[in-house]
Amino acid sequence: MRRRNAPASPPTDLHLAGPFPFTARVRAVGTGGALALLLAVAGAVGMWVLAVGHAERRAVEAVAADARHRLEIYANNLDSAVERFDYLPSVAARDPAVAALAAAGFGHTDPAEVDRVNRYLEAVNASAGSAVLYLMDAEGRTVASSNWNRPDSYLGVDFSYRPYFKDARDQGVGRFYGVGTVTRLPGYFIAAPVERDGRRVGVLAVKIVLDALEDGWRTSHDAVLVADRFGIVFLSSNPEWKFRARRPLGPDTVTYLNETREYVGLDHPPLVLPRSLRVHPDLLVERGLSRYGWTIALAADAHPVAQAAATARIGLALLLLLALAIGLYVRQRVKRLREQRLAKAALDRAYLDLERQVEARTADLRDAQAELVQAAKLAMIGQVAAGVTHELNQPLTALRALADNARLLLDQGRQAEVSQNLVHIAGLVDRMAKISSQLRNFSRRSEGPAQPVALPGAVQEALALLDRRLKEARVQLTVDVPEMTVAFDPVRLQQVLVNLIRNAEDATAGVAEPRIAITAAPAQLDQRAAVRVTVADNGPGLDPAVRDRLFDPFVTTKPGGQGLGLGLAISLAITQEYGGQLEARDGDARDGENTGAVFLLTLPLISVEHDDPTA
Repeated sequence: MRRRNAPASPPTDLHLAGPFPFTARVRAVGTGGALALLLAVAGAVGMWVLAVGHAERRAVEAVAADARHRLEIYANNLDSAVERFDYLPSVAARDPAVAALAAAGFGHTDPAEVDRVNRYLEAVNASAGSAVLYLMDAEGRTVASSNWNRPDSYLGVDFSYRPYFKDARDQGVGRFYGVGTVTRLPGYFIAAPVERDGRRVGVLAVKIVLDALEDGWRTSHDAVLVADRFGIVFLSSNPEWKFRARRPLGPDTVTYLNETREYVGLDHPPLVLPRSLRVHPDLLVERGLSRYGWTIALAADAHPVAQAAATARIGLALLLLLALAIGLYVRQRVKRLREQRLAKAALDRAYLDLERQVEARTADLRDAQAELVQAAKLAMIGQVAAGVTHELNQPLTALRALADNARLLLDQGRQAEVSQNLVHIAGLVDRMAKISSQLRNFSRRSEGPAQPVALPGAVQEALALLDRRLKEARVQLTVDVPEMTVAFDPVRLQQVLVNLIRNAEDATAGVAEPRIAITAAPAQLDQRAAVRVTVADNGPGLDPAVRDRLFDPFVTTKPGGQGLGLGLAISLAITQEYGGQLEARDGDARDGENTGAVFLLTLPLISVEHDDPTA
């Protein structure tokens, strides 16, 4: 930021009407004239200070407001980068082999079982894209790890001193950011307890590395930092700020850091911010991340403020010069009328030129600020574009299928069904518009709260997505779903229904006359009114080998390459999240046919008030 220029001192010799000394002219003017001159100089200095200060304050407010908006985007990106791994430890901990190994403890298990869990954690970690996924027994010793075959393997390492281990074991969830004592690489740890027979026998933890997030911050050219509850900066777009302390660390804090080895091997010198932030502290905007106990801050660029102050100084200097010129002009008016007319014309031209210069500088400043805002927005759009593209793939595929189907129906003259397809297409377009709206509002999360959802409509939307697949498989479809309204998120309910119907269609592969029946009937769920949706097929039924582990992650009976065994596990998690229930059983054999499989989806009903037509 430029240093504020001091007001120019009044000249010692005015040279207005001949070579007379300044003191002689004061005596000629008299005491009243000298006092008026001093007042004029004092007023000019005061106007200079007030005007420049006002311009700087307005610029600081504008830059800080824009910085707060960008800070929200960075905070949401950080939250998304962390929370997409939130369910990984708890889901992976459901595997029975994981629980058995944790219960046995370090050094008391069959090496073959240890190898099996090591490879399971390695596969899950690779699929999720996390850094390390590892299992500790109740004493904190690592009994299995995804990096089992690397020189920096966690196997056998005691992590009982880490807060995330204690919190997960004692409170059910553990969160912690720190430097790894084995790898010396910083990361964020999320831990969940491993339970067996109703008791906690160990802890499963995942380590997340946030280097990619920092790299994205650097490309945006914003100065961003994240500090922990002690004020230690552990994430920053400026590498020189990392692991510095924003405030002095007390003795208790130092003792805690040493015991937990949170930043093992690192010192925490004071953080020295740029001088522009010390002059204008409002340019450093921050907000708390209460879930983690962190603070995220953005140091806004002070260049626009310096430009605004410089523009104000130039404009005010020009105005003061103009005022001085007008004063001189008025003083000379009586004596030199001819010079007065010439001077007036010259001053008018100077005034117009100065106005144009002030307007041009102001317009340049507005353009520069607009370009900075646009650059920041484009950078953030680039960071989330990949996620939005992934979310649009499913409706785009459905649009293609519905459009092809509509073309065939048009050739056959089946106008009513074409109209129905167009209705589905319009709904998918609305859904894509809803997804794309995230580019305008980055703070929205993918899951939504429960809301009234018409069950028949949800079933029909799921069938519409699978229409072509079911027709190609020649499945005889029976649907009997009365009008009922459930409490669910519409998109996630559709996801569950699509998973169940696709499983049923896969189960009937190879059956001579494949059939799927979808029915719904009233039921009770935890003493509340509910509806039970049944999806039944005439396939070979449930495989006894996986019947008890049907809803476990990565359990599948499909051939290799046709599924990861996550569909039913995800459907169960979604259903339970909204207070529902998902079960499976064998069907009833009739006339020598296959027993088939039956999936029972129980959902809570919601009362919807209707307008009284007689009112």
